[in-house]
Amino acid sequence: MKKSTFRTRTGFLGLFGLMLLAPLAASSAADVNDLGSPAEAAELYSEDYARLVEFAMPRFDGEMLGRRLATVRAKYPNGHDPLRLRKIGDIEDILGLPHSTTGGSDFVSTKTATYGISQGSSRVHYARNLEGQPPMDFALAQRTQRELEARHLDLLSQAGIDREQVLFANTGIMSLRTQSADMGDDSAMLAADSVFTYALRNIDGLQVEGSDAKIASRGAGDVVSMSLRWPSVLLHPQLTSFKLKSTEELKREVLAEVTRAGDGSVVNLRMAVVLRPVKLDGRRVYVPSLKVGVMPRDEAGALFYVDLPQQQLAYDEGEIVDR
Repeated sequence: MKKSTFRTRTGFLGLFGLMLLAPLAASSAADVNDLGSPAEAAELYSEDYARLVEFAMPRFDGEMLGRRLATVRAKYPNGHDPLRLRKIGDIEDILGLPHSTTGGSDFVSTKTATYGISQGSSRVHYARNLEGQPPMDFALAQRTQRELEARHLDLLSQAGIDREQVLFANTGIMSLRTQSADMGDDSAMLAADSVFTYALRNIDGLQVEGSDAKIASRGAGDVVSMSLRWPSVLLHPQLTSFKLKSTEELKREVLAEVTRAGDGSVVNLRMAVVLRPVKLDGRRVYVPSLKVGVMPRDEAGALFYVDLPQQQLAYDEGEIVDR
């Protein structure tokens, strides 16, 4: 059993996940950012890793967090699985699509769209074919952004994702800039690919790692893409003690990993308490963990996790295969 995992993440989505580490816990007003690094940690770069760990360590109370985890276990002894989309027809109903004849398949591909569902992991995806269609007028995207945000949140609610399950939500415009080689910057054409909403999941204020929702719309509000990762969340069934490691023990574990990941470079450090998925006998269960992001100034960052419980838990690392 590995106490921590070190994984390098590159590209936009990986860096986006790193940048979210600081504000995520702050999204829960009741916690006053005690589950994430202080906001000021985002500004501190150093090669003094011990100082970084001291500065970025979340200020949560271990006994209170342990009681919260015990409450989650008592509230959801068999796991929490709120998503209402279970079959292809459910996706078609919620998006107003014509019903297809799938013959029991969990995937549909037509000239206009592709969509599918994994019942075992509550993973849903939909993408409309936009080939040959013009982008959205940027001014229209700006005018309708708040309206589309409300539609997206309502769509999530219909799918079983109410606002209490959302730790962090953001709606923005995916912009497109067209500029020929002989054009000046002031002559560039600005359009909008779509208006999108991103929502990150929580259970009772605890971030659920790897569980999120993305919806994008164009024009009058037609959904052009949707991705939901909202699986059942079950705390590791062998977790019988909610006594957590002391702050000093966590600092020592984090420092050892940061020293290895940083390799002497000047870096920034951010942390957040999460429920992270692991594999137990081929199924997905969750372990309370400290998620740590190590970020150099101009390079891709790295993520690793340190388990919070004092109790050692048996599990396997790696991605869960959707079924």
